[in-house]
Amino acid sequence: MIFLGKNLNIFSNSMFEFHDITQAARVQQFTLDLRNGQIPPRVAPDFNDRQGYPVFNFYAPTAYWISSLINLVGFDVINSLKLSFLLAILFSFVFSYLFLRIFFDFYPSLFGAVIYLTVLYLPADIFIRGNLAEVWFIALLPLALYFIYHNSQKSKPVNFILGIIALSLTFTGHNLLSMIFIPVSLLFILILKNKKVNLISFILAILLSSYFLVPFLLENHLTIARETAAKTNYQDHFLCLNQLWDSPWGYGGSIPGCNDGMPFKLGKLQIIFAVMGIVILIINVFKKRKIPNLLITSYLLLLFVVSLFMTLNQSQFIWRLFSPVLGVFQFPWRFISLSLIGIAFFSGLFWNSLKIPYKSSIMIIFTAMILFINMKYFQGKTINKSTYEKKYLSKEFIEKKAASLIPEYFNKDIQIKVKWGQTAIEQIGNLITLFAFGLLGIMFFNELLWKKNKTSTN
Repeated sequence: MIFLGKNLNIFSNSMFEFHDITQAARVQQFTLDLRNGQIPPRVAPDFNDRQGYPVFNFYAPTAYWISSLINLVGFDVINSLKLSFLLAILFSFVFSYLFLRIFFDFYPSLFGAVIYLTVLYLPADIFIRGNLAEVWFIALLPLALYFIYHNSQKSKPVNFILGIIALSLTFTGHNLLSMIFIPVSLLFILILKNKKVNLISFILAILLSSYFLVPFLLENHLTIARETAAKTNYQDHFLCLNQLWDSPWGYGGSIPGCNDGMPFKLGKLQIIFAVMGIVILIINVFKKRKIPNLLITSYLLLLFVVSLFMTLNQSQFIWRLFSPVLGVFQFPWRFISLSLIGIAFFSGLFWNSLKIPYKSSIMIIFTAMILFINMKYFQGKTINKSTYEKKYLSKEFIEKKAASLIPEYFNKDIQIKVKWGQTAIEQIGNLITLFAFGLLGIMFFNELLWKKNKTSTN
């Protein structure tokens, strides 16, 4: 993990540039809100000529909570951003391993976690796009699935509470992907046993996320977000199948056709091992061999196939059918994020099903090989740290430029200067979240009292 994150070294005097140049300013403004007691942060107070700009009201906050808490601990903004990306890489590995370990032995789970970490969409998301929210969504998704599964087997109060928190963080991880993950996670709950416990945790997670979800869903129509999204024609951003197999590594953008300036390849070895895992699954089905966790395996296969299909030109009929909803998604290739857990799962399934001598040693060799081959992609276009700070954290950039670079959250009627204050809808979202926190607190203290009473009785 250290080698993959070498460009994220907080002791280095360099930073790397990426597409979303407002990320550092957002972290700085989110931290400023926390210091000023504005919890949860709603407005970037210095954006828009210090008139305020409601970016945090409409942009998923999980990644900014994490990055700003790092900043509050004592790291500067740039190092907080680097450390946030580095932690997302680390947690992508740890959380995917925890999920895969439910189904597979140690080494296949480890291999699958490395696959999850090195599917090349992740380094592209970090070092080319700089999409902090999406990177954290990718990190948290397997953790949410992990707790859903555990709560379906034997619900322990601690796992129940941690599951609610994990779901809530994922539901507020990314604007669009989180909205899709809500029904995706609900489907996962419905195919497992002990549905009641997981449905309660699902509802509580929604309530816990209400401080963001309520204004995001009910006040979005007051902004020009939908109109801005509509300007990006999703039909120009479908992928060709060969791009998932191989595409040039570049730092440009997404353009119409099959020759984008940025890469969408998943990694040849990653695809090969995932496909071999699916082949083994199909063979077992045809030979009528018993398949453990068939429902979960089918669910992950469906998620994997549908997610990748939705990125391709061939899925246009679905996009047209649901264009009022999918149109705001802008870039069909975002669906790659939801396919990563399937790639990791079927890669682990392949090795777990294989019966060969020295399997563990061979897996270790392949794991090292994948890390070595993909290490070169985990780096960006470096720039001196002080130069980066002058460009993207200067007073002029924060006050004059940042809001205009993300204009979708300007008010429909007054798009230049408007002093934003907290609305009744935002306060309702806060109150629902406080109610959910109260319920979690009662559950937690009840568990502590129960354990204490049990200890005293014994």
